[in-house]
Amino acid sequence: MSHSYTNPSVKQDLAHLEATVEQGEIVDPATGFSKRKPISDRECIFKCLDNCISLAGLDKRQVERLAKQFSVEKTDEQIQSEYPPL
Repeated sequence: MSHSYTNPSVKQDLAHLEATVEQGEIVDPATGFSKRKPISDRECIFKCLDNCISLAGLDKRQVERLAKQFSVEKTDEQIQSEYPPL
């Protein structure tokens, strides 16, 4: 079974429209997609603690104290690049 439809648009060469790799990202050779560079264990723990300060069932003061312990000193530019505005 075949159809009689032909696409009326002209084929375009879009090879020049490659996605750019931003600072702090690497390209996965297997898939070709960009991904973030891995973070340290300390930074991972800090992000988890910072995200759950107001989580029900946890002592807020204890979580704030632990987050302060695991915090990593960063510049405003580094923080802005990790947490882009929505």
